[in-house]
Amino acid sequence: MGRLALVLSAGGARGAYEAGVIHYIRTGLPKPFCQRHFDILSGTSVGAINIATLASTAEDPRMQGERLKELWCSLKQDNIYRRDFGAASHFLASTVGGIFRNLATFNILKIGRRKGPHFTSFLDTTPLREYLLKTIPFEKIEDNVLHGPLDAVVMNATNLGSGNNELFLQKKPEIRYDGHYIHHEVKIQVEHTMASSAIPIIFPSVKLDNTFYADGGLRLFTPMSPAIQLGADHLIVVGLRRRPTIREIKKEHKNDKKKEPTISDQMGRMLNGLFLDRIQHDFQQLNRINTIIEMSEKVYGKEYLEKVSQAMIKHGLKGDIASRGLKRIKAIEIQPSRSISSLFLQWFKKTKKSDFQFSSFEKMLIRILDIDPATGKDLLSYLTFAPSYLQELFQLGYEDAQRQKSQIIELMES
Repeated sequence: MGRLALVLSAGGARGAYEAGVIHYIRTGLPKPFCQRHFDILSGTSVGAINIATLASTAEDPRMQGERLKELWCSLKQDNIYRRDFGAASHFLASTVGGIFRNLATFNILKIGRRKGPHFTSFLDTTPLREYLLKTIPFEKIEDNVLHGPLDAVVMNATNLGSGNNELFLQKKPEIRYDGHYIHHEVKIQVEHTMASSAIPIIFPSVKLDNTFYADGGLRLFTPMSPAIQLGADHLIVVGLRRRPTIREIKKEHKNDKKKEPTISDQMGRMLNGLFLDRIQHDFQQLNRINTIIEMSEKVYGKEYLEKVSQAMIKHGLKGDIASRGLKRIKAIEIQPSRSISSLFLQWFKKTKKSDFQFSSFEKMLIRILDIDPATGKDLLSYLTFAPSYLQELFQLGYEDAQRQKSQIIELMES
């Protein structure tokens, strides 16, 4: 059997959908498929949080599904960021107070002389770090990589100094990475997970070795690339966006009231572009390459791939394809069967105040960003961590994976 990789993408609260997919794979598939180990785990943003959980329990596939379910089903808004009076006071001091102090600075171009404090993010994610440390046994990742079933664990983050995507990688010594991204071989810790999931402007950046990092979705144009460059032969990719049909796009365009978009509307669209659209592009590109390989074999014979790989070696070519050889990579994508933004809006309309309420701090941000639940559903669907909403996302992921049972089994058999 070839190496099996799991690729999880970015999406904030939508990570509960990924957890539902994995829970089905680990508890719903028949034996021995539910017990097959993932050889490579690759995650970005919230995908990195799920990957860390999976890597820490890799020795027990069933535990992987149960632990991930436990993480998301016990998660609350207070576990993600501070939302009390102190958070509101700090936010006001960092913005309004900082603005007035900076206006009093004579030389506006010398930031060192400004009075600050400087605005760095809307939310303080200190509670998330504490929750991850309490929930994920990071110390077990190393043992599962060096002596267990995992070949490699990789997380993506954006270097805010250079603007480049970089990888935090933990792997077995014999595993090679042949890709073009800068990579750091590390012991995966909570800081790497926090760095990968630091949504720009909304969450604070994370400092590692004197470098500040933010969400890996910013610059990761090929989300499946790290797993492929580590030698994956088969991929299970979990996407977090349902692709609308042409008819649905035209209907939405027709019903558009042409209202000028608010800041929250634009932020929601921006996050869609950063996190969700690239998986679709990458998957299409993979399918194109597989089609070219398949057609070439029909035209030039079954020895085509081996001859091309030998020719690359003979001519001294270097790079990812030359290093690992040209090969067909089998992949399936599991994606939402319905719009998560619409699911959020439906949940919001039916939720009682006794079940979930925004704090005073959150209400202040909603007013500042001019958020309306109907038009701002994209942004809110990323940042709302209400237990009942997360449970709906989890269940949707479980059911969507169940619908693709035969494709998952076929992939695992190959």
